[in-house]
Order: sequence, then C-alpha cells, then structure tokens
Amino acid sequence: MAISNIEVEKVDDWDNLRYTVNKYFAHWPEYIFRGQAQDNWPLESNLTRALRKIKSTDKEYIVTEHLRRFKLEIRGRRGDNPRGLDENETWALGQHFGLYTPLIDWTESPWVAIFFALTGSEKSETGYRALWALHTPDIESINVAYKDKGLTNHIVELVEPIIDENSRLVNQRGLFTKIHFDNDIEKWVANAPDLGPWVTLYKIIFPDSLRQRAMLYLNLMNVNHSSLFPDLYGSSKFTNQKLLLTDYLDELKEKDINGTIEHEE
Repeated sequence: MAISNIEVEKVDDWDNLRYTVNKYFAHWPEYIFRGQAQDNWPLESNLTRALRKIKSTDKEYIVTEHLRRFKLEIRGRRGDNPRGLDENETWALGQHFGLYTPLIDWTESPWVAIFFALTGSEKSETGYRALWALHTPDIESINVAYKDKGLTNHIVELVEPIIDENSRLVNQRGLFTKIHFDNDIEKWVANAPDLGPWVTLYKIIFPDSLRQRAMLYLNLMNVNHSSLFPDLYGSSKFTNQKLLLTDYLDELKEKDINGTIEHEE
C-alpha cells in the first residue's frame, strides 16, 4: 500500500519478514533501518516526547538550555584529555547515556533493527511491531524542497558521529537522524514532493507472535545482546535471553525428534 513517498506493508510470520527484507533492500544498500516495539509509535525523538509534557511555550529556549546544561554537566567526566565535540556529537554522546535529544537512532542493518524492535519491550501492546527503512539519498532532496518553501524547521540531518565514548555504535552499525522537535520523520516524508519511482520510507509491520523464532534466527546471524553491546550489560542481557528461550527450544527439539517440525527449504 503506497502513500505518496511511503509504503506500508504487513507480514504475518518470520519467513515473510525475511523475504520482504531481502526483496526490498538486498539491492538497495542506501536504506537505513529502525525497529520499534510498537507499530503505532511515531518516528519522533525522545526530546519531542519529553517536551510534550512541558507546559512552557518557549520550547526553543528550553532546548538550548537543555544542551547547555548537559555540556556543563559532562565537564571532567569524559576521561583524560577528551577531544572537543561539535553540537551533533554532543547530542549523540548524550543519547548514548540517556539524555533527551533531537536524535533518532537508526542502523545500516535491517536485522539489527528487527532485533531492537523485538527487544524494545517484552510484549507489544498492539500485538505488532515495526521495521522502518529510510532511503538516505532522498534526505537532501526533501530538505531542498522545504528550504525553498522557507520551512527551515523541516530540515533533517543525517548524523554519523565519531565518539570514543560509544563503542556500541560500531557494533550496531548505528547512526542518527536529527529532526526538529515539532516534527517527525513520517510527516516529514509524507508532506514532501514525490522524488521518483522508488520508495523513500518503508514501514513493515509484523506480529509479536514471531518474536521467539526470530530471536533464534537472529542469534545464528550473531545479532544478539552480546554482539551489539560489547560490555557487561550485553553479557548479562544475552545470558538472560538464552534462559528465557529454554522452553521454546525444548519444544522445537521435541518436535524435531518426533518428525513434526517444519524445516525450511
């Protein structure tokens, strides 16, 4: 189902999800991906969500002060002789440590994005999760269209920071988009002019019921907490996940022994 530059597709199981990812993206490496644990969540930053709870109308000032305070708070806490950070790198550092920022996390790997969609919460409230895919060459073209209309708050930046304090970015093949707090990526794409016969933004919706099977297959691809979080947090979460999959694995093994499991061709 196509909506302007956006295409929404719903799949019903893990096999169809894998097929859809390969069909759309194997020969289009320019896409970046984001997984969300609820299919009805907008593509907005955590700063946008935080500002929604604040009554003050001077949000621009609040954001400026928020960044200034963070710069003050991190003094002396970045190790010996830390290099200077530009604004986007400062936001990225904050994002890593839980700061509200105008950044939205993405990855170059659809499988990593699916992993985060599946682990973002134990259970989806809607019963469905979402994989988003954004065609990065379209970012500048859309920005130009908005600039021509004088809509400077509609500019999106692709942020690929080099931060020594965030080794997870490398393992997760991570990067960010930076968007104004009054906007979200889906609206930004939907209101842009058509750019060509390709799709700028995909939303692939899949059921929560494939979670256990998908986690097993992703682990075979070395997409798991241990590989994506190269620290004690990742070790702990990976070990927990193996524990929680015990019953499901035992059930599959029993079906395999009895010859009732469906093997993939």
